[in-house]
Amino acid sequence: MNSKFVTLQLGIKKNKVDGLLIQLPLGSTSSMITTKNKFAASPVLVSRQNIKYGQIKHIFINSGNANACTGNKGDKNTKKILHTLSMRLSCRVDEILIMSTGIIGRQLPIDKILESLQTSDFNKYTDLKNAATAIMTTDKFPKYLSQTYKIGQKKITFRGICKGAGMIEPNMATMLSFIETNVELPKVLLRRYLKYCSDLSFNSISVDGDMSTNDTVVFTSTGSLNININNKSVEKKFLSYASDFFIKLASYIVKDGEGATKFIKMNVINTKSLTLAQEVSRKLSNSLLVKTAIFGEDPNWGRIIASLGSIDSHYINTTRVKLKINNILCFKNGMPIDNISRKLEKSMQKNTIEITIDLNNGRYKQSVYFSDLSYDYVRINSEYTT
Repeated sequence: MNSKFVTLQLGIKKNKVDGLLIQLPLGSTSSMITTKNKFAASPVLVSRQNIKYGQIKHIFINSGNANACTGNKGDKNTKKILHTLSMRLSCRVDEILIMSTGIIGRQLPIDKILESLQTSDFNKYTDLKNAATAIMTTDKFPKYLSQTYKIGQKKITFRGICKGAGMIEPNMATMLSFIETNVELPKVLLRRYLKYCSDLSFNSISVDGDMSTNDTVVFTSTGSLNININNKSVEKKFLSYASDFFIKLASYIVKDGEGATKFIKMNVINTKSLTLAQEVSRKLSNSLLVKTAIFGEDPNWGRIIASLGSIDSHYINTTRVKLKINNILCFKNGMPIDNISRKLEKSMQKNTIEITIDLNNGRYKQSVYFSDLSYDYVRINSEYTT
């Protein structure tokens, strides 16, 4: 059995759908990860407590207003929404997760929201696309995905929605996501699998290097399918399918990066430690010079090497590093590769760019997904509140 989606007009955005209620199937189990930002929004703080103590039955999301940095009044508004929902849905307050996304530092139009919740019909269900549309802010398109995989004769299903286009930084992004699977999973495994999959996906994407105050990913097991998850080969297959789904959904955020024209996958391989692989990935994916060079389709791979060389680690040996762009070897043994400029220049015109940095100094690796930086990014964000 799948979750059900109800879209709402809360009055935050004028004459637009700006709210979503997700009704989870009876007996579902959920796990959640949230932003590490010190100014985490009021709904994030409340949801962290609710998921510890409640059997989550509903998820409420509003767009257009983050309810972050809003003080005691913002906290009271969060509680008012949860109280109203608990009365309308006949459940406890701690059985609801609440998420918000939008402008920071503005109070919610709480009277409009409460009136909408008190009069809404929560029995008019909609599909994944409309659910994803309801939580958009600066997104250019709704982000949703449904896929089926097989383990033996059993069909493993995943469904998910997410939003996000700017303030995207490894260790979450300005994004919200809800993903469910039909596989029955105990909470301890669900939490472990969510971390594993998020580390490969939502924690490995970057648009502009800024972490938001509201980032949340919820992973729900609806429990309608039992597989022998304790079998190592079954678990390995499940995690392969789950991480594939998470990466595909997270990639939509990068492809919709504010003003983005390129989708870039960067592989950092053969490093001395995972920490170093992650540091290199984060440094290069957030480099303004790297991102603008890719936007300009400039075959100046020196931007990448220079950024790599600024990292303070004696495990980066300049004579061992290899650099490939779209499988074209550009740099090796501290020297450029001759006669590749024309081939590389043509390759940089592709919409998808793959960069591989081989440190040739260990066995660890990390992949990240990020966008270029265009003129439109500056325009969109300079006009955001207007």
